Parts: sequence; C-alpha cells; structure tokens
Amino acid sequence: SQILQCINQAIHRIPEVDPSRVCLFGFSDGATLAVELLTTNRFNCGVICSYGFVGVLPELAIERLSKIPIWVFHSADDAIFNVANSDRLVKSLRQRETSPQVRYRRYEQDPENLIGPARGHTTGISASKDPALFEWIMERPLI
Repeated sequence: SQILQCINQAIHRIPEVDPSRVCLFGFSDGATLAVELLTTNRFNCGVICSYGFVGVLPELAIERLSKIPIWVFHSADDAIFNVANSDRLVKSLRQRETSPQVRYRRYEQDPENLIGPARGHTTGISASKDPALFEWIMERPLI
C-alpha cells in the first residue's frame, strides 16, 4: 500500500531510525488503519486509541495480530466511537494463547475531562502523555 511505502521511505531516509523498533500509533480512524497495518508484521508493537471498527476482524487478521504486542486505550464515555469496539478487539486478541502481552487501558470517563460532542474521544492525547507507554514501547523485543 502507499502508506507502507511512505513509512518505509521515512525509515530509510532517517538514519537514526532503527527499522526493528518502529511502533505504530493510531488514534480514532487512524487506530482502525493501524490495526490493518499491524497485520503486515512490519512493526515492533502497536498502540491503538479509540478504535472505531464496528465489525469482527477476520480470523487471519487475528492470527497475524496475535504475534504483535498491542496496547489499547479507550474511554467508556467516548461519544464518537463506542468502547465496545475496543472491548471486542481486546477480547479477540486475548483469546489467542500465542498472543504476546495485550494491554488495555479502559477509562471509565474522559481522561482529559473534555466536555461536548467529542467527550471521551481523547485517549490518543492521554496515551501520548503516559510515561508508562513509552517505557513499554522501549521494552518491546526487536523484530
């Protein structure tokens, strides 16, 4: 895909980037795309925030994702994407015995205390400010 080509070009143009340590971070619709891209097994780990896919992932996608460490963030009061989407993703990943650590931070209310039509849809901000997330990313084994 063009997105993977763009990521590969960026990795190769920046000598400081270690291709075996690239983490994919997706928020909102980007989280849905990130899950799809993680199935390529080109990434060290994935961070999925406010996942919006309402369907059930195909078994092949679950099988591929089961090999990748993933940390999911979502808020129960997300007014844009129902937290059930992330609940379903995490449940399907955790059902795989071969799955590496799948972490899930499920907030009961908007961690950024946003009010209005985007209430609860801020977990990308919260995750990006969490020092534990960065420690987790750096602890991931090389691919």
